[in-house]
Amino acid sequence: MRIGLLIIAVFWALPASSQTLQVMGSDEGFLPFYYGDNLDKGVLVEVINEFSLAAGIAVDFRPMPRNRQVWALEEGQANAVFATPRWMPLPDRMHAVGPVLTWRDRVFAQPGRQPGSFDDLQGSICLRRWFVYSDQLERRVGTNLSRHDAYNAQQMLDMFLHKRCDYIVMNELEFRFMAQLLDIDPHRYRTELIDAEWPVYLGILKTEAALIEAAEAFFATYTVDVEAMLPKLPPPDRNFSIETSK
Repeated sequence: MRIGLLIIAVFWALPASSQTLQVMGSDEGFLPFYYGDNLDKGVLVEVINEFSLAAGIAVDFRPMPRNRQVWALEEGQANAVFATPRWMPLPDRMHAVGPVLTWRDRVFAQPGRQPGSFDDLQGSICLRRWFVYSDQLERRVGTNLSRHDAYNAQQMLDMFLHKRCDYIVMNELEFRFMAQLLDIDPHRYRTELIDAEWPVYLGILKTEAALIEAAEAFFATYTVDVEAMLPKLPPPDRNFSIETSK
């Protein structure tokens, strides 16, 4: 209750120019975190909507290519972004609230394959072109693993489900969401191998002191309930179709 009163008090102290949290994001490869033609669906969209209701602060997700995010912040087109410390635009000018959740890239394998370590990976692996993977995985590629490149997660999953490769590495929530859309059991393919994980923060421009204070108060006690959100998320606006034999 005290936190709720604090957030309300912060809201009334906001100058008129800063009463909207303008969160920019790219819809390229961020299922199920935020997606849709207007970035109006996804786990992080639900989180920000809950923050909006609790704090009484207007929020707006703004589609923005990643290579224009610095420009958007500098030009006042946005004042916030979800990012990791490694990929935070304008890091010296952003305040990181959180972490809000953890991004985790997991190895998924064809049924019957259960590698105990990265040294056990043998055969073929489908990966996303231009993505950076861990050193422990990269050392296996080209020696113990033949690599097949995909341009996006949907193509990579399509190749995997049609058994063109023995393994893939995907964000675990992305894999589960796509499996949900395809009505397949994601547990058949899950392994215990994590290729990489890092915290995701809500970065807000340091000039937005009142928004930062309200966000800090909210996320101090808020936990993202992905298990409750994931089954209720709507499908993407764009066509998503992979033929499977299940």
